[in-house]
Parts: sequence; C-alpha cells; structure tokens
Amino acid sequence: MAYEEDLLKALFNKVSGILTSGDEHAPASKSNYITWCQPGIPFQAEDLQFAVKGMSGKDGEETRQLIRTASDFSRTVNLIPNSHGFSGADQRDVYDQNGSVLWDVYKDVLDYSQVAAGGLTEDEKEKIQKFRNLMVVTKKEKDIVTDEEKEVTEDSPMMKAYKEKSAAYDDAVQEYNSKRLAAMNSDNSQAVQDFSLNASTYRRRVRQAMDDWVSNGYKEDVEKIQAYIKQVSQKDLTLLKADLQDKLEKSKQTDPNSNSEFYLSSFYPGNFVNNDKGWTQFSFSHENMETYSKQEHTSVSADGKGIWGLWTFGGDGGYSKEKSTEKMDFENFEMKFSLTQVTISRPWFSPEFLLNTAWKFKDEMGQKPLSNGKSPAKGQMIAYPTSAVFIKDIAISSSDMSSFHESISKSLDLGLSVGWGPFRIGGKYKKSSKEEQTKYNRDGDTLNVEGMQLLAFKCFPLPKAPNPSPDITNWI
Repeated sequence: MAYEEDLLKALFNKVSGILTSGDEHAPASKSNYITWCQPGIPFQAEDLQFAVKGMSGKDGEETRQLIRTASDFSRTVNLIPNSHGFSGADQRDVYDQNGSVLWDVYKDVLDYSQVAAGGLTEDEKEKIQKFRNLMVVTKKEKDIVTDEEKEVTEDSPMMKAYKEKSAAYDDAVQEYNSKRLAAMNSDNSQAVQDFSLNASTYRRRVRQAMDDWVSNGYKEDVEKIQAYIKQVSQKDLTLLKADLQDKLEKSKQTDPNSNSEFYLSSFYPGNFVNNDKGWTQFSFSHENMETYSKQEHTSVSADGKGIWGLWTFGGDGGYSKEKSTEKMDFENFEMKFSLTQVTISRPWFSPEFLLNTAWKFKDEMGQKPLSNGKSPAKGQMIAYPTSAVFIKDIAISSSDMSSFHESISKSLDLGLSVGWGPFRIGGKYKKSSKEEQTKYNRDGDTLNVEGMQLLAFKCFPLPKAPNPSPDITNWI
C-alpha cells in the first residue's frame, strides 16, 4: 500500500477519534459511522445565514437568496450514505453525492407501510398529540411565488433548546477528545503537558455542558416524551403515522430559483459560522503516522478498496476523475485546520418511527428493506447523517510544495477541481444555480486553502428496519 495512503488513513484515524471516541468522562457517540465527502464541499458564510435569519429576508431578493441556500444545504445533508457497507471497527465510507435523498425514502416509508392497529385509549391519543405538539410546531408563512399563506413545520422552542444544548455538549466532548488523544498518543511534548495540567478543566467543561443540557435544554423532558411515544405506539401506530404524514406534507417547500421542491433542514448552533466558538484546532504531522495507523480505524473502506487518491483532478468541480502519480515528501509533512461539527435538524423527520417495531412495508409494494441490520449492512437507508463536520483554514506544509503548486495552478487554469484526499484545494463547485470557487495561496513550503468546507458527516447506522414484531396480528 502506498505510503501516502498510510498517512491519510492515520490522519483520518485521528479525526475519527476526535469525533467518535470516548471514555468514562465523555462517552462515545452513538452516531459513530463517518462518511467523508470526496472532495470537500465549499461553503461560504452567506450560504448558511438562513439558519440565523430564517426564510424571510428584508426584501424579495434576500428572501430568494435565503431560500436558495436553504435548499442547497437541505439537499446536501439529506443524501443517504451509499450501501458499500461497514463492519466491525471500520465505521467509515464515502459520502455518495449522487445517492438517494432521505426525504424520498422516508416519504415512501410513510406512504407504503402498514402499521399496528391495536387501539389506543382517548387519554393515550391526547397525550401523544400533546407531546408531538411540544416537539414540533406548525406556523403560517407567505409563499414568495404565489403570495398565498402556507403552513410550515419547524422545531418547537423546547426542541430548539434541546438541540442547541446538545450541540454545545458535542463541542465540549470534541475539545476533550482532541486534547486526550493528542496526549495519549504523544503527539508532542506540549500536548502531553497540556492534558496533564488541564485535563480536569476539559472534563469540567464536558460536565458543565451536560448539566446545562439537562437544566436548560429539556434533555430529560424530551427523552421522556420520546420514550412514552415509543412505548404507546408499539400497540397502535396509526395516530403517529397520520401526524407524521401531515407534518411532512406541510414541510414541503419550493425553491423559486430552480422550481424544485425540498424539505427544510437546518442545523444547531445556527450561528457557528459567525464566530470561533466550538472550533477545535487540529494538527497532524508525519511523526504521528505510526501511532495513529495502529488504531482500530485502519481500513479506509469496508470493501477493502482505497477511497483516497493522492492529488486528484476533476471536471465540473465534482468527483475526482484522474489521480496524480506525483509523490510528496512526507518526511517533513504537517497539516493544520480548524474543525467543528453541527447537529442537523429535520423537523419533518422521525427516526423513532423507523426504529419502531410496529410497522412494515405492504407486501404488494415490493419495497426493499431500509437496512438488513447485518455486517456489512445493505439496504435503502443503512444510515442517515446526524451531524455535519466542517473545517476551515487548511494549511499543508511540505518541502515538495513548490512542484505541487505548479501542478495545481495548471489544473485550475484548465477549469479543473483539485483535491488532496477528501480535501478540496481549489477550483469551481456548482450548487444549483450558483457556482462557488475554492481558493488557495502558497507561502513558501506551505499551501493555505481559504474558506470553509464540509468534510464529513457523522451518521447513525440503522439497525434492521423494518423489523416488525411477531406479536402484532392487526395491520392496516
């Protein structure tokens, strides 16, 4: 195996550890399946302002801009990871930017499923409706195209607080894991000394974030509500399914720029792009390779095929078309960037329904399972993204950077997109009606990539679904 691939694997073992590992002070995330964009997807601050301003701007032009960027983001974060599968410790894959869309598969589940109909008491029906209304709210907005009022679904104030505090907790865990892993793997003497002196501070931040989530983020209330709905709906899912279908229909929106429909998805914290809070400084050098390559995330993809090229060049700013045979001197290699993750919000989506044992596909519809629950997993939806991982301020240092600078410049002049592994170095990228440009500059032996890009997703691996209970006899 090429030395360059070994280094890239080790580098991403470290990133994976920061995002998914844990200990008794910060338990590991349940969303431990990482899918990497190849190459990274560039985002500018203006592309994410819809999460701060909402969907109504000061005039028609700003409103169209907010809707367009919301549509672009929603489509990007709702692509379903491909079915290459994953197994054991190998929890990673490539994010298939040409794959199925989550809302299409989810709508099919609601439309083509049968559910248990065991009968609910009036008290249970009232409680389910009350609890659902505490989690999701519907409000009226004017359609920018037709001027007609329409109903849209969004997170309730309680759910917004829950997800905001959950995201803050993830930030604290991310910082703690970064410091802990750097010290545990002896990245450098400063990292070891920092954790030795300040471990209690980093742990306290994790505890405080959890306490804040419980006290001000309705953590226990939300999880009790979810548990009650799951328990009651095991005997009768008809009311919940009808409510979910109604919420999904009301969540449908149209992008006036492309006249395409989408289901709004946002993220928490909504203003992460406007400040430095929650960003973790990441560094990796050739000296770290041997240590991190020994960790359990050692296979780049479950089918044994490498998903990283070295330097790659693609047309239309999309997937890499051609790999470079040039080699970089990694004896003095170093890479730095800032890293953060945001929680994806989908008010129209109920993963609890997918995990419920009181539904199945109608036999005559011929629908394939969402997931077979096996290892490796196969199905229409083996996983779905729960968090988006962004990076910014990339700096790659090597004594061979001058030769690569020449190759990059020539490729960009030809209109090609340039990447190194899953990192986008430069070139154009198309988003619906807008074209964006990733820029870079060279400073001696260091290549600096400007701006922010979406690097990866943390995903929740779906167990066997549907997985209907054999005790259910009445299906409708």
